[in-house]
This record gives sequence, structure tokens and C-alpha cells, in this order.
Amino acid sequence: MLGRLTVGLLFLLLVWGNLVAGLKAGLACPDWPLCHGKVLPPWRWDIYMEFLHRVIAGVTSLFLVALSLNRYRRYEGTARIVPVLAILLLLAEIGMGGAVVLLETPVQLTTYHFMTGLLVFLFAFYMMTFDGEFVRPGFAFRGPAALFLSVVALVYSQAALGAYVRHLDAGLACPDFPTCLGRVIPSFLGGAVLVHYSHRLVGYLILLTALALYLFVRRDPRQRGNRGLAVSFLALVAVQVGVGALVVLSKLNYLATALHLAVALGMLSALGHLWVRAVRAEGAALSLPPA
Repeated sequence: MLGRLTVGLLFLLLVWGNLVAGLKAGLACPDWPLCHGKVLPPWRWDIYMEFLHRVIAGVTSLFLVALSLNRYRRYEGTARIVPVLAILLLLAEIGMGGAVVLLETPVQLTTYHFMTGLLVFLFAFYMMTFDGEFVRPGFAFRGPAALFLSVVALVYSQAALGAYVRHLDAGLACPDFPTCLGRVIPSFLGGAVLVHYSHRLVGYLILLTALALYLFVRRDPRQRGNRGLAVSFLALVAVQVGVGALVVLSKLNYLATALHLAVALGMLSALGHLWVRAVRAEGAALSLPPA
């Protein structure tokens, strides 16, 4: 239960942060850790959007610390690196959060801030799945596990690139869809256009990868139990392409951009479950007695 609550709070925190960015309310509280010099800031909707983001972050941090301490006690050996890294990443995330405000949201730092938050989400997902009591922690990077983890890395990179597009204000560098500046390949490929167009190309690559992953799972009889997750991942990727189009055509509507991130987190979760199942299968295979 603690793991699920922590992952749920991290999901809410990331999506809420995306809403704050979409509403251009990231500097509604221009100071840190206080907001307008007060614990409870004056009422204004954009101030409280940012202020509630900080509150959610504080509550989530407490849950993550509790989860990490619990798993550190239950894990053994090198598995303890996971909760330790989760705490270190949390501290880095808190520090970057303050710096983002005080330095007035520089592009690179805000992107790193998002990337670190996404890593924390993945570590929390691991600790949620491997509780150390009923399910021992494991890791595998060969066979199907290597395939699933590689796709996780691809989706993570795409999410990071999307964050860079957002904070670079390149979200409308290609203001049309599916073309870019009226062409399949824009006549000008540089600056913000290159960044935005690269994000689209990686999105199409992920769609093709999701289709290939589904075909692999469907054709391999050993992956029969993963077919539902593979279908879910493919469906989420297809939805994500549609939401990406909506983000552009709606001129970066904040609800569309928040949905874009929510679907991305769903994609990572589906891939995470696929990887975990592969790790468990690998462990089961290793534990079988020799023939």
C-alpha cells in the first residue's frame, strides 16, 4: 500500500507540475522555500497552483522517504542501492526545485529537474513492485528483460526531450500537424524547429517500436501472459501520438499538455510491468533445479 500511494503521489506531482508549467505559473511564487515571504501566500489562482505543487511535493517526499527506509530494511546486498539512490535523487530534486525558482526557470535546469523527477518515479515503481517481503528484489538485462528495459530508456529519453521542447518554448516551432511548417520535412531544420521536429520523429520511432514489441510478444509462446500489457502499451503510444497532435493544434492548451505527460507515465508503467515480469521469469528460471 505504501508503495502504491507513493507512486500515485509522484504521478500527481509530475502531472501537476506540468499543469503549472502550462499555465506559466512557475514563478507565481518568486521566492523559495517560502511563497511571497509567507508560509501561506496571498490568494491568487496562479500562486496557489504553484503553492499546491510545493505542498504535494512535500507530502510526496515524506512518503518516498518512508518507502525508501522500509525497502532498505527489507532489501539485502546490492539491492539496497535502489532506496539509497531514491533518497539521493530526492535531495537533488529538492535542490534543483529551489534553484529553478531562484534562477527564474533556466531551460537546462528545468529539464534536468523533470528528468530527475521521472527517475524518482521509476525508482519508486521498482520499490512498489519488489516489496522485499513477498517479492524479492531482482534485476535482469538479458533476453526479453533487456528488450523491455531498452524501450523504457527510449520512452524516458523522449519524455526528457519533450520537457526540453516545453522549456525551450519550442512547442509551436512546428505549428501544424502532421506536417511541420507545411512540409513532411521542413525546409528549415535548425534551432527550435530541429528540437521540435526531433521530438516528433522519436515519437514515430516509439510507435513503430511498440508495434514490433507487440508482434514479438504475440509470436513468442513464452510471452503469452504479457499480451495484455503489450496491447496496452501499443494503445497508449497510439493515444500519445493523438494527444501530441492535440497539444499542437490546441496551441499548447495546458490540459492537453498535462494529458500528454499522464499518458507518457502510463506508457512507462506498462513497460515497467513488462520488465518486472521478465525479471521474475528470469529468477524463476535460475531457481529451477538442473535437469
